[in-house]
Amino acid sequence: MKIIPAYKNNQIIIANVTIGDSFFSRARGLMFTRTLAPDSAYLLKDCNSVHTFFMHFTIGVVYLSPDFVITKIVPVMARRSLSSDRSARHTLELHPATLAALSLSVGDQLRF
Repeated sequence: MKIIPAYKNNQIIIANVTIGDSFFSRARGLMFTRTLAPDSAYLLKDCNSVHTFFMHFTIGVVYLSPDFVITKIVPVMARRSLSSDRSARHTLELHPATLAALSLSVGDQLRF
């Protein structure tokens, strides 16, 4: 899988973003992963819903439009739950503390 940084206003905000762009990488996502480092995230391309079944930790979720504009933010998504945004095209999963520290807002544009 490909790992790239995420940018906001030409500044790196997350150093290690793993890209899930195949059926299997999206299906697996962060399931069965033991931890999520604060400087890491998982971008699910062409995916507008996520679940936290079979996950060992809570996550923060950022939904993105086709051009990576934030459409919805879920600050803390508990284990064994579902979330979606019909207007989104992509989903970014990250550590809740990282999401809080980034102070992202709906309408912000990210670049990968």
